[in-house]
Amino acid sequence: MDSKQLTQGLQQAFFSENNRLVFWYDPEQSFGDELANLDLPDVQVMDMSAKSSLAVKLKLELEDQNGKYLLYFPHAEPEPENDWLLDMKLYSRAFHADRISIIFSELGLQQQSLRAHLARRERFLSKARLAGLKRFIQPDFDEVALDLAMIAVVTRAEAPDIANILFTLGDELVRTDDGLEQVPESITELEKYGLVPSLIRAFQEEVGYPASEEELRGEAHFSFGHFLIRLLATGFCESISEVPDWARSVAISSANARATSRALLSRWRDSSRYYPAYDVIADWVSSALNIKSRIENYSIESLANVATFREAENRIIVDLVNAIPEARTADLNLFSRVISDRLDGYWASRHKDDDARRKFRTIYSALSAAIDLFALRQAHPEGFHFASAEALYKAYETDLYRFDTEYRHYCAASRQAHVEILKALDDAVEQCYAYWYLDQLARNWGDLVEGEKLLEHWAIRGVPNQHHFYDTQVKPRLDSARNKRLVVIISDAFRYEAAVELQDRINVKRYSEAKLASQLGVLPSYTTLGMASLMPHQSLEYREGVSDDVFVDGKSTKGSDNRNRVLANYNGMAVQAETVKAWSRGEGREALRDQHLVYVYHNVVDARGDSASTESETFNAVEHAIEELTELTRKIMMHFNTSTVLVTADHGFLFQHSKLEAADRTSLADKPSNALKSKKRYVIGHDLPDAKDAWCGSTRDTAGSASDTRFWIPKGANRFHFVGGARFVHGGAMPQEIVVPVLTVKQLRGEKAESRSKRKVEVISPKPTLKMVNSIQRFDLMQTEAVSDQVLPVTLAVAIYEGPEKVSSEEVVSFDSASDSMTERVKQVRLSLSGKDFDRKRDYFLILKDKDLNTEIERYRVVIDLAFTDDFF
Repeated sequence: MDSKQLTQGLQQAFFSENNRLVFWYDPEQSFGDELANLDLPDVQVMDMSAKSSLAVKLKLELEDQNGKYLLYFPHAEPEPENDWLLDMKLYSRAFHADRISIIFSELGLQQQSLRAHLARRERFLSKARLAGLKRFIQPDFDEVALDLAMIAVVTRAEAPDIANILFTLGDELVRTDDGLEQVPESITELEKYGLVPSLIRAFQEEVGYPASEEELRGEAHFSFGHFLIRLLATGFCESISEVPDWARSVAISSANARATSRALLSRWRDSSRYYPAYDVIADWVSSALNIKSRIENYSIESLANVATFREAENRIIVDLVNAIPEARTADLNLFSRVISDRLDGYWASRHKDDDARRKFRTIYSALSAAIDLFALRQAHPEGFHFASAEALYKAYETDLYRFDTEYRHYCAASRQAHVEILKALDDAVEQCYAYWYLDQLARNWGDLVEGEKLLEHWAIRGVPNQHHFYDTQVKPRLDSARNKRLVVIISDAFRYEAAVELQDRINVKRYSEAKLASQLGVLPSYTTLGMASLMPHQSLEYREGVSDDVFVDGKSTKGSDNRNRVLANYNGMAVQAETVKAWSRGEGREALRDQHLVYVYHNVVDARGDSASTESETFNAVEHAIEELTELTRKIMMHFNTSTVLVTADHGFLFQHSKLEAADRTSLADKPSNALKSKKRYVIGHDLPDAKDAWCGSTRDTAGSASDTRFWIPKGANRFHFVGGARFVHGGAMPQEIVVPVLTVKQLRGEKAESRSKRKVEVISPKPTLKMVNSIQRFDLMQTEAVSDQVLPVTLAVAIYEGPEKVSSEEVVSFDSASDSMTERVKQVRLSLSGKDFDRKRDYFLILKDKDLNTEIERYRVVIDLAFTDDFF
């Protein structure tokens, strides 16, 4: 060690650490010649070889109490009983000039016993590793903490704690991609420095790992893969509250291990950096333990708390698929709660956006829709027996449309998930919807249509007819606000049930409010007639020999140019939705500047559904249409000086995924040669005779046309033929086709907008102070009010903290109940303490954080007073 290194070490002792007196014993007399070369300004160097200890003591304690002195002794340090300067040493600093001592000083350690420990770790103490070690060192470190810091340096962990070291080793193991048998390179390096026993002791202390004496002495090989098997097996056993026979040889058998393992695994799974490695390791351990077959006979409830293995998620899904079709209402409610919990859990978490979790979320979306569909069926065990067409129509508006919604949601999710596991449920859902619901609805509605001779007076009390749309919906708004613009969006084949969803999405925003009503669609329910009926007009008619074009007030309504001519008479214009979407703010304002009435034509659903090659994409098209209409209404109101938008449709549609059978077809014995148009759900012409097996009517009665144009439509949900695709159809009289939505969207400003300000629901603990007497315990949390339009759901991350540090597992739970019952708004979280060093007098807090915002919502003091126990279950 040269004079420069000596000077650096002494400068730290005098100036960085601000010591007045420094004692330096040099029994080998190696540095006497270096004293003159030391660069220590304002420090007096005293060679104690010829000094009287008593004289020095008097000088430094009585004569000069402020000066800095280096006392150099060219001999060994005397025993305490023979040391005249012992009392001075108690408030002074000792300096050692060997490498270990210099490193000890550089690290700022306080415990002198660590010098010998550092000497035993000399192979570790390279320049690069020392630089890394300095990031972690605290002055009060002991041997255990120092070894953990060294292990953190070798493993490149983010912090010198067992959790971060575990996660980093796991990540390294996965990067090798050789399975649990592979030894991470970091473990091999730790063996070189004698640190593996320290790592094993840390695992032993943290999670009760049953290390052998040979492992602790470094005489036996440590299998990190075997440790992972034990850790995850313990976490699994804790989740199911038992240790099965097959797990007794691997699960760590102590109560503290049970809780700490759960907390440690929870922290690993919650790590945005390391959770992908957990996924791989969990699958490896699952395979090693044959978890798939081990859990075959476990119930859904038994696996409800298991987050350890992906196979548990698969098992729950399989059981739900098998149970949902025949489940009772109470069981369906239970299944809904299970799915809600699983969506808050690890494998389907929306806070981790990867392919695996997106697939699980999609599957659960399908299962939720299936549950709601079968619950609706159970609410109507005897089918539908409404006494009047009005009653059934109103029931469809308020309730029955949900069959169509849940079927759509299920089919879209199942198709997106594209997994074999849902095949059985696909068939059950199809049976419920296509062969029960549609059949029951068609029978009741058909009886009412015929019994009330509805085709002869096409009207429902309290429901405006579609061909009166301009007079009932548009003109009153124009008359009451002559200087304001009204925009009407007509979305081809956008049916009522989708409009309910559109209403909900628009109402999420506070700047707008949407209200939904319906109108009775024209018959036949097809585009040409539906679009014409929505135009302002005094008369509507078909003309002989002019295809199926429909004229309003003598003008054709086919195509944008013709519709523009009609609307020009009302200070209006027609425009395609694609054009509006492409407009900038300035372009849109200029184009609409002088227009009071604007019809925007939107074609997404019909464009894909009404084609044999793309009809299977119908429900994806509906979702796309809802998204586009949400954005389109927002853009029109916010950018183009428009305060009111009406969203409606020309007609709805029928769709089923299953292939239709011969029983679903109405044969046409006499195919008319003079038909204007012949499709699967309607035939229209001027001189059609009556048809024996179809409903026959006139557009004079069903669309208010001046011409007595005749039509046939098949009864119920039947088709006339299946050629060219038949799963997506419209034109008939089923509620899905003729309950046409009218969504009124208004822009809100000022107080009205503020009144619609939304907030997340509050969640509290029913008890203001909490006590924890077991290392694993449940806590009740209560949602204070029901979720509504203005009160939104909240997802919380719940854990126990000491200061800023978590001392328990963290659980994620969503509060989204719309129930008025307080008991139904209570949920439990199950927390596991990490470690065993808890003191009932210390401050611990149960903290609720908004998971999405990572902000604290509430905190409650927790007294942790654990009873002594070391039994596993």
